[in-house]
Amino acid sequence: MKTLKKADIFSNIIPIYYLSKFTGLFPLSLAYSQHQQRRGTVKMKTSKFGVLCSMFMLMWITGDQCYEFITNHINFQGEKKNYVMDLESVIYTISAVSSLIMSLIRIRKEMYKVLYNIFVVDNLLDTKCYILTKNEKFLWIQLISLTLVAFVIYAADFLVMNSNFNIRLLCGLSFYACCFIRIVTIMQFANLVSLLKQKFKILNSYLGSAENPAQYTPDNNLWEILLQTLHFRNEDNWKDDALQIEAFYQALNRRYYSKITVQDSANISNQNSWLQTEKLRFRALRIIWDVLCDISSSVNSMYGLQILLCIVSAFIEITTNLSYSIISLKENVFAKEELYLKVVTPIMWALVQFLLLFWMASSCSAASGEANRSVTLLQKLLLLPELHPATAAEIQLFLQQVRDRKPNFTAWDFFTINYGLLVSTVGAITTYLVILVQMQAN
Repeated sequence: MKTLKKADIFSNIIPIYYLSKFTGLFPLSLAYSQHQQRRGTVKMKTSKFGVLCSMFMLMWITGDQCYEFITNHINFQGEKKNYVMDLESVIYTISAVSSLIMSLIRIRKEMYKVLYNIFVVDNLLDTKCYILTKNEKFLWIQLISLTLVAFVIYAADFLVMNSNFNIRLLCGLSFYACCFIRIVTIMQFANLVSLLKQKFKILNSYLGSAENPAQYTPDNNLWEILLQTLHFRNEDNWKDDALQIEAFYQALNRRYYSKITVQDSANISNQNSWLQTEKLRFRALRIIWDVLCDISSSVNSMYGLQILLCIVSAFIEITTNLSYSIISLKENVFAKEELYLKVVTPIMWALVQFLLLFWMASSCSAASGEANRSVTLLQKLLLLPELHPATAAEIQLFLQQVRDRKPNFTAWDFFTINYGLLVSTVGAITTYLVILVQMQAN
């Protein structure tokens, strides 16, 4: 039973899988199958129900927002309009619609390949079960927090629906649906980037432990454990695998051959022999690094446009809500209902949007930082005096590969997503707040 319930990436995504599916952002289904060796496998295929959910959400949001825009334009001609709220609504709608369209066109075709590559990399790196379980618990914490925050803020807004906002119920629901779709899209992106950061961290642990080869024993040598697993000894697992790696076969054969060589050649030290056999293992790490970079590129291409629109809408909403609160305070709004409506609620919305920006920036910065740490570890390996020339040449190639191809997460190639984005955003928001408050005062 324990082997059937083995944790993997497909079992970890179950919580966000159902949330994304019912919001129209994941038109895929998990298909479980059983092998003759009693090992369950999971595949993804297009879900008719998921596609219908995506189409329904797309038509509902687009139709309702268009109807609202036309109705306001006809019924309130000549009256003073809130163009800022109209702009926010338009950007929210465009962001949600683009996320739904991309889920049907791009994500539906590429998500399984990305998740399957992560699944194979977990097997190659021998990712521990407790790490996968920790990922699932962290995902549950995110979902519960998202539910609580959404309930508090959305309920607070609906309590004041009869106030000056004058929001229709149907339009309000579609507007909040757009907000929720944006948040779920960011959650998908941030969790995929966090998974990549974890894989780079595990890969760096192999590079870091390679500095002290004399300390390796069959119990703590992760590569020895890896090469002894049935997954690599069974040729059926590699026959049709997209990530078939000849270096693992060579490393496996070289491992047994090197044992005979060490026994027969007394003049060769064990440490130098171990370093010589590491050439093929660094070759395998290079291949895994390349696969992780491919996954990063796929994540960028799938979510680039949506993340760009999410960042733009978050910037506009933070600026407008904070300016609305500052102007209300300057007008001496001290009544309880008005204070909550014009000061507290906008600040809450601005805080939520800033936390979303921080979530994206922190996950991308952590993943890029962990990937860049490989350069330092490889440079330290080259300083080892007993390094075999063949292994040194392989490490040099690895170092060049890491320098030439660094995982970088961008918003549709417009700008890089990292902590510098937060600094620029705060500076721009401060500048616009000063300008808006002065214009309102004049």
